[in-house]
Amino acid sequence: MTDPSYSREFLKTERLLTIIRLLQEQATITARELAEYCHTTVRTIYRDMKEIEGLGIQYISEGKHGYRLLQNPGSPYRYLSKEEWLALTVYPQMSQEITKREHPFHQAYRSGVEKMKSMIHDRDAGDVTTLRQELGNRIRFHDQAGDKDTNDVMPALFQAITENQVLEIEYYAIYRDQVTIRSIHPYYIIPRSGHLYVIGYCASREDYRVFRLNRIHSAHVLADTFTIAEDFDIEEYLSARWSIFADDEEETTFVVRFNEDIARYVQEFNFYADTELITEEEGSLLLTTTLQSKKEFVRWVRSFGLDAELLEPQYIREELYHFHKRQSERYQKFFSDP
Repeated sequence: MTDPSYSREFLKTERLLTIIRLLQEQATITARELAEYCHTTVRTIYRDMKEIEGLGIQYISEGKHGYRLLQNPGSPYRYLSKEEWLALTVYPQMSQEITKREHPFHQAYRSGVEKMKSMIHDRDAGDVTTLRQELGNRIRFHDQAGDKDTNDVMPALFQAITENQVLEIEYYAIYRDQVTIRSIHPYYIIPRSGHLYVIGYCASREDYRVFRLNRIHSAHVLADTFTIAEDFDIEEYLSARWSIFADDEEETTFVVRFNEDIARYVQEFNFYADTELITEEEGSLLLTTTLQSKKEFVRWVRSFGLDAELLEPQYIREELYHFHKRQSERYQKFFSDP
């Protein structure tokens, strides 16, 4: 059995080294900030600072600004751990929430940032800290608020992807309004319109499926492993999808005309599927694309109202006619004579 006093001394030594590192990396830091970072009390930090002084490391106290190191004792090159590297490169693209303490990867993100700061020249360290905080608040990479509920699922999901392990998920199927248990082989994570989607093989349905991340209520990594099917090509899988879903077995070719006023805005779109755009003589825009996503595409066309006219296929043109006719009748009753 481990001697408890040994464990206490180990934790204390680790804390002292952490304090020294923080003093090196920051221009000033307060006792309260050190206590918060080390998960201890301010009184303990005061005792630790006396011990650090006894080690010959000189510092001064600048009142409310905290402690400032007078001489840098130097430190060995500190490598990033796998978790820290992921927290600095991959996770911020998935969620803005990583800068908040409750995020499961926040600690790895924070320690990774501090290691990177230790490689910056002392004269620039303060400016870099201020710049990171300011830009972090001012630059927003997500076009929507994001899926905060996915934070608890991400650790299991990333482990399953990196280790090729089967993932058991509790998934809410919105079209059936039902929660089911699925065993999936997560292949890829794809961003679309402010949401993240997992694409992979669903062992429960014996087919490839798309799962919206914020509809995964829970996730558990299983011991079983998988390999990505050799005949699965992610580019081909997504090629006939207007956004992310493909509800149709057969492909449909659509032709839409946008009027001159809206044409230049349509040309700025980043299309996920192969799309041909032709500017006509009068300034209107002709869009042609072949998809398995009729529902998604028609919904997109309808969002342009009278600025878009679906020309082909004829049967969907007729469906839109009847849709707009019903819409007109719905509003017409408010303008009918009493």
